[in-house]
Amino acid sequence: MKIAVIGVSLLSVVALSSQANPEVGVMVGSDNGLSAQFDDIRVNLGFSEFSLSGDKIIGFPDQEHFYYGFGGKWSDHHHNKLGARAVFGAHTVVEQFRFFAEIQPIVYVIDDLEVKLEASAGVRYLF
Repeated sequence: MKIAVIGVSLLSVVALSSQANPEVGVMVGSDNGLSAQFDDIRVNLGFSEFSLSGDKIIGFPDQEHFYYGFGGKWSDHHHNKLGARAVFGAHTVVEQFRFFAEIQPIVYVIDDLEVKLEASAGVRYLF
């Protein structure tokens, strides 16, 4: 619980101090938790299986509602796992809210070699 409080605090400080246009919200799916994005950098904090992930998001040039990216994930569900992942998703903005859905193929390389396909959806508030 102490780690979760520290994670939420750090996520809030980064979101509020960023020079970028921050977005903060919630996500459900493989990870249930908080999601924050600052321009093209996204950080997720999952609570169902405590995890922290970060991604570089890149939009498709001719498709404003679709994106891809790459990043990493650390998970601490009964044992530590560290992996590299890709992100493929879609999003749309309605007033001050960004709705998103994505899939993330991930290769865990620490603790045990494992390949998983994860998915999440959520909404972030645009400041």
